[in-house]
Amino acid sequence: MTPPHPERPLLFLDYDGTLAPIVDDPAAAYPHADAPDVLARLHERHPVVVVTGRHLDDVTALFGAAAPPPLRAVGLHGTQAGRLGEAPRNTLSDEAADALATLRARIPALDGLHVEDKGPTFAVHYRAVADEGDALAQLRAWADGVPDALEPVWGKKVVELRPVGTSKGVAVRRIAAEHPDRTPVYLGDDVTDEDAFAALDADAVTVKVGEGETAARYRLPDVDAVVDYLRGFL
Repeated sequence: MTPPHPERPLLFLDYDGTLAPIVDDPAAAYPHADAPDVLARLHERHPVVVVTGRHLDDVTALFGAAAPPPLRAVGLHGTQAGRLGEAPRNTLSDEAADALATLRARIPALDGLHVEDKGPTFAVHYRAVADEGDALAQLRAWADGVPDALEPVWGKKVVELRPVGTSKGVAVRRIAAEHPDRTPVYLGDDVTDEDAFAALDADAVTVKVGEGETAARYRLPDVDAVVDYLRGFL
């Protein structure tokens, strides 16, 4: 079923897999060619919030010279807040930061394993490991040692650690409460977006991008379809 276009939307947009295609190298996940223009035009009409697991500086860098306006944004699964192109605010506690440093030093040494630096946090990608099953088993054993301040979040051939009680769902619920006259519209493709789908009320338009089980009410097949859908608000 095609997602509807509420007259007064509050747009929440994931980045990877939603505004940008999934690629093997996270540093090369550039946005869809039409995304910057569409986002700029949407920003003139409606509140738009980018909600991502990435560091917000990295998202700004990926847009490059085609950077959109200073959109409101949530980074690192809710531990950063601010606007694209501006210095983000970090909410990571000292306890969580110390725990992250300890776990980073214990990451399994595997050929093809890529640790993506996100400033105060990091993500471990195992897409390029020859034996993904073995990599997953070793990473699950590593994640079993996570202290109480953190919890592992498993995505598409990636695992991240986030502070307990922090999620995209918590962030979007807070922002939605600031706009009671708007209908939340959330588009995302990954496991971490399921928190946001579940956190929003029944009137929200929740959209899963791609395949897989989901709590979202609607579905779009890919990034091209996302951009076409967003044009419908213009």
